[in-house]
Amino acid sequence: MPSTTKKPKANTRQVSTGRSGSSGVHEKDADSAQLRQIAKVMGNDHIQQAIKHGAVQRDIMLAHICTRLGILQGAQDQERQSMAHEREWFKAVAKGVEGYHTPDLSRWHESAKLYQKAGDALANGQLGRGAQLLEKAAAAEHAAFDSVPKFVQTRLEEDQRAVAAPEAAFITNDEANCAACAKPAELKIADKILAFQDKIEAVSPIAHQRRSWFEEEKDEDEAEAESQEG
Repeated sequence: MPSTTKKPKANTRQVSTGRSGSSGVHEKDADSAQLRQIAKVMGNDHIQQAIKHGAVQRDIMLAHICTRLGILQGAQDQERQSMAHEREWFKAVAKGVEGYHTPDLSRWHESAKLYQKAGDALANGQLGRGAQLLEKAAAAEHAAFDSVPKFVQTRLEEDQRAVAAPEAAFITNDEANCAACAKPAELKIADKILAFQDKIEAVSPIAHQRRSWFEEEKDEDEAEAESQEG
């Protein structure tokens, strides 16, 4: 049975390939045989401790995923609400002010999909695969938050920001497995995030035209006349 803890020298991950139905059966038989062999040498307690350790890592990562999906959903909702207040940011976007660009709810899709896939893998007992996907999801989440327009950033709550993947994801052996478990209901939050496709098309830039001298002089005359009337 592969150790659930990654070896210190392992700096890269190997992405697992898909399994066919027949090969999956043979691999399970091989795993069973390997477990029996380990039990003879190390004893059943060793196997039980390894399985328990893997389950703890699995649960830590699943809890993190569920929390992050809730955070992503909240951030996407804040961006969706900003679409109803176009008058507050339209001019800044049109002028090309740094950090101001049109809202795009699909920016949250990539991280949501990866978190959901990571959760599915972990619940199916694919501990190493789940850890790989969790790291990718965290990177996608950082990219999403980094690309949020400034007028959306001001609407976000204190906890609505990107965070790193938990340590369990970095120390887990790429080939590690664990006991399967029921999929958390929170994984379905990803489907709700993916359901929002709204995106405001690019705003036409505002041309900066210099006013002629007679227009400025006319404004000065009008302002002077108004002050005299007052």
